[in-house]
Amino acid sequence: MTKIAFVSCRIYEDELTYLTAKYEKNKKIIVIETDFIETFERKLIFEKISYLKIKPEDLEKTIHEFENENEDVLVIQLIEFSMESKPDKIKDLVYDKIEWLQPFVNGVLAFYGLCGNVLGQLEEDLSKPECPVHILKDENGFISDDCIGVSLGGRNRYISVLKSGTRGEGTFFLTPMQAAHWRELAYSSSVTPDPNDDNMIRIVFEYSNYKNVGKVSTGLKYEENFNEIVDDFSKRFNMKIIEYDGTVSVVEKSYEKFAKEIEQKKS
Repeated sequence: MTKIAFVSCRIYEDELTYLTAKYEKNKKIIVIETDFIETFERKLIFEKISYLKIKPEDLEKTIHEFENENEDVLVIQLIEFSMESKPDKIKDLVYDKIEWLQPFVNGVLAFYGLCGNVLGQLEEDLSKPECPVHILKDENGFISDDCIGVSLGGRNRYISVLKSGTRGEGTFFLTPMQAAHWRELAYSSSVTPDPNDDNMIRIVFEYSNYKNVGKVSTGLKYEENFNEIVDDFSKRFNMKIIEYDGTVSVVEKSYEKFAKEIEQKKS
């Protein structure tokens, strides 16, 4: 049997659902319970993916039960939105969750970018012969700077997009998940101490010279109100919408490389 784990920032809910539906639907899916799991569950249910939600302390027992049944297992551990203003805290959270899972699985795929350059050594720091750890990388082997870079297809495309922007004007990017939770993200990244204070958020955006909102359409439709939310955001903060074609290629190729390595170790 094969046992793998996804450790992921909540921002990749859509991509996790897509990958699970495409590649892992026939495995026993274990979702670790958190305070913010409901939106992810809604997407799994939409895809008709059967899963078992458990408390962290029940993982060892549950894994053993599936081992006795010789069932392949996928464990999904979500972590709250990254706090770019607190990169060391991100590193501690991600490392702790991966190290906790490693005794129970054959490999871990981390759905993260560099996140303030604190996760660049994740593979080297945590990989073990019996349990390798992978992080999202683009086709050139680069770890993306952040989730926007992942959604745009990797480092080179991200740099190209940033360079092609209007000179001197900032762009605030929104993927479908970021649009759905932009207030929570504004708070978690310390844009504002009050996510409902539009005046304060507007002042921060103006000070940072954000003139545009970059609408990154990944092609995933789990967040149905993406268009309406971006339109409202644009009007609310007086920003011009610039549309970008997003992709799931980084998460898909990273998964395929990870799955191939796990399968080779198994055989």
